[in-house]
Amino acid sequence: MDNRLKPICANLESPLTEVLDKLNIPAQGSIPGGICLVLDNNGVLVGTITDGDIRRAYIEHKSFDLKAREVMRENPIAFQENSSYQDILDKLPQALSQRKRGGNKFLSKIILVDENKTPVKVLNYHQLWEQRVATHRHVVVIGLGYVGLTLALVLADEGFLVTGVDIDQKRVEALNRGESYVHEVGLPEMLREQSQKNFRASTQMPEDGDVYIISVGTPVKKDAFGKTILINDYLKDASELIGRHIKPGNLVILRSTVPIGTSREFVAPIIESESGLVAGRDFHLSFAPERTAEGKAIQELRELPQMVGGINPESVEATVALFRELTPTIVRVDSLEAAEMAKLVNNTFRDVVFSYANHIAQIASHFNIDVVSTINAANKGYPRDRVPLPSPGVGGPCLTKDPYIFATVADKLDFDTTLFEQGRKINESMHDFVANSVLEQLRLNGKNPKEANILVCGLAFKGYPETGDIRNSTSIEILELLRDKVKSIAGHDPVASAEEIKEFNIEPVTIPEGFAGKDAILFLNNHRSYARLDIYEMVRSMNEKPIIYDGWHLFRYQEILHAAPSTYMGISFTHSSIENN
Repeated sequence: MDNRLKPICANLESPLTEVLDKLNIPAQGSIPGGICLVLDNNGVLVGTITDGDIRRAYIEHKSFDLKAREVMRENPIAFQENSSYQDILDKLPQALSQRKRGGNKFLSKIILVDENKTPVKVLNYHQLWEQRVATHRHVVVIGLGYVGLTLALVLADEGFLVTGVDIDQKRVEALNRGESYVHEVGLPEMLREQSQKNFRASTQMPEDGDVYIISVGTPVKKDAFGKTILINDYLKDASELIGRHIKPGNLVILRSTVPIGTSREFVAPIIESESGLVAGRDFHLSFAPERTAEGKAIQELRELPQMVGGINPESVEATVALFRELTPTIVRVDSLEAAEMAKLVNNTFRDVVFSYANHIAQIASHFNIDVVSTINAANKGYPRDRVPLPSPGVGGPCLTKDPYIFATVADKLDFDTTLFEQGRKINESMHDFVANSVLEQLRLNGKNPKEANILVCGLAFKGYPETGDIRNSTSIEILELLRDKVKSIAGHDPVASAEEIKEFNIEPVTIPEGFAGKDAILFLNNHRSYARLDIYEMVRSMNEKPIIYDGWHLFRYQEILHAAPSTYMGISFTHSSIENN
């Protein structure tokens, strides 16, 4: 049985008070409200109970001192879990008639069971009609990066027929072999199952698509004057592709992060020009932003609220019917523009808040103050405005880009330099701050940086939730600043493969072997495996007067200093047990 149904299940001897508690559980996600499933000792569905059943039982017995078996409606209507929604709708009248319930036009709840007659899902009747339309449509996801692939596979896992379209032939071939190039918990297993079932990848657009989801990259770059320019090539190509295939009644969902107004002013006109159709009249158009975190995208696609804004109410509801199977909470906003802005608000807020912590870390470094301990002290017991901890920088494909996208909107409105850009500037300045601090400490320890061997641990842009994504990583930015100033740099990451590391022209090493002969080791992401390292083995295998740069407060500096004459560098303070002449 699906564990998510346990809260609404009772056994034959369950007292009525327990049944009432289960009926009182509010509807959320896959748990419907207002029904209790009665199972026998083998987990077989033998009855159902609703409020109406309790009223009828009380009228008959004039008592609430009853057991579930005395209240339940026996021989409940149930359908096999592999039944299509259309099959259920076709068979439902006959099932009602057989149980002499022909006067009922529908059941309020539809129960799906497995081959052992154990309940696995409960649908609302009206939801069944909506999903009959949605899940039997052909969903086409354009762009199979982290965002597109995770969404495509979760949709396939929920029963949708999904085609993922990508221009990368090698990527498509790997997916069709069931091989994932994305590190996500549960994703490889889901791909292996769905690549033989509901999901396929292709470099060509299918002719029978009904729902088109755009999840292509929207990179930015700086022009010669330092002005941010959004590269719309991928978005333009995807929109033109859809325009050549779209049919009346189809749905287009934009999921890529874009400036406010892009869906209405850029995407819609391209599709309309290519197709001769009109958005909002001939086809639906919505913006439904992706807001998952790499490393737990599968989980968050099913837990986080899904925001939806549309060109009209019909477009919103068509999109809601699609996403309702994934997540228990749908947030409708007033327009395409409101949804576009909400996505930018989430990411730029995070970047600006992190920049505050990094800014005070830079200030604290001038006083050799442990800023992490200081912030923890400031937060302790204080009920308002929790301050985040600093880091060696803020990386990743979203936070490094989205503030600049938001800044382009402000620039069109003739704003001066925005808070978004200022926050980005501070976070990016951490790269120089870290690199210069390490170089200076090498000199203080009597080492010539040009003769120093360095190891960078944690190359992915974040360590927790873990990911192997090295794109837009602060570790790489810092490593590049050091590359020409030291003798050698090696790299280690607990998740990224040696082949992925080599793509960035970095020598991959294993640990603890990679510690040997190093003058400095920089820990630049917070993967939990690093906190379990043998400090003494690490420090004692390094060269004399070694430096440990701990960008994430992973270690106690006292242990580093006790292991051997060495230097511990936190993000804002330094302690050393080296006696310099």
